[in-house]
Amino acid sequence: MTDVIDDLIKREGPDSNDPSDHGGRTSHGISERANPEAWADGVVTDAEARAIYEQKYVKAPGFDQVVDRRLREQLIDFGVNSGPMIAIIQLQGILHIKADGILGPQTLTLVNSPRAPELNTALVAARVRMIGKIVTKNPSQLKWLNGWLDRALQFIF
Repeated sequence: MTDVIDDLIKREGPDSNDPSDHGGRTSHGISERANPEAWADGVVTDAEARAIYEQKYVKAPGFDQVVDRRLREQLIDFGVNSGPMIAIIQLQGILHIKADGILGPQTLTLVNSPRAPELNTALVAARVRMIGKIVTKNPSQLKWLNGWLDRALQFIF
């Protein structure tokens, strides 16, 4: 998983504290809003960031159980960008099953099938549509549009 986390940190970019960023201060891609415990001492170390990614965005949602590497990486990235539950709900919508935000046995069985590349592409499309809805609903988020789209489109086969 180290390479996946390295890639996440690269995609997240440099530390920021943009007032229009709903996550608040961000270091190593770890936002203060989503991870206040990491910010308790005012700084997020590389080791803390990696531990948060591993636990909160890989193991806890069960993304490490997704066999297809590309789909697994996209789900992890989507989870970091929008929350693991949102990523799973979008995936379940594509699968036409109950969207409960839990990567349970039914979802895993369908995900770990020969359809994984097709599901990955459909998930990219769902992310792009979701991004469009976010920006349409809240035009102040337009400044993030190109970065969000570039990020989602990196997972097209």
